Amino acid sequence: MQRVADTATPTVAVLGDPTQVTGLARQLPTAWRVLPAPSIDCVRPGDLVLLICPQVDTVGPTHRRLPAGCTLVVLVEHDAAAAAIADILQAGADVCVRAGSTAILAGHLVACHRRASRPPSPAVERTAVLAGAERLAVTR
Repeated sequence: MQRVADTATPTVAVLGDPTQVTGLARQLPTAWRVLPAPSIDCVRPGDLVLLICPQVDTVGPTHRRLPAGCTLVVLVEHDAAAAAIADILQAGADVCVRAGSTAILAGHLVACHRRASRPPSPAVERTAVLAGAERLAVTR
């Protein structure tokens, strides 16, 4: 069963340079916490993990090491190539946001938390489809 994220005190665990998101906490609801995570070992189940401007080849390994229930949000340079963003999403990021606006980043984090906090709709039929070597959930 999928863990439903803690709705009382969401935590954004920042992996990377926290100065890249200075002011993010002011853009989020007051109950939220934004905490630097010195390593992935400091991330707790259910955290929203914000990976700051990573190399594309580090996203997959980071995603695989996350505790259960985490959402991986990747902040990319404001001029990142579309191909790099696509590669980051294919590697396991749940969302990819261009640097430049903490308000837009906060909006994406709130939306990710809302989706993780909501139980799946019983009216939605989900089937698994193989794509390459990975199973993908398809909603009908």
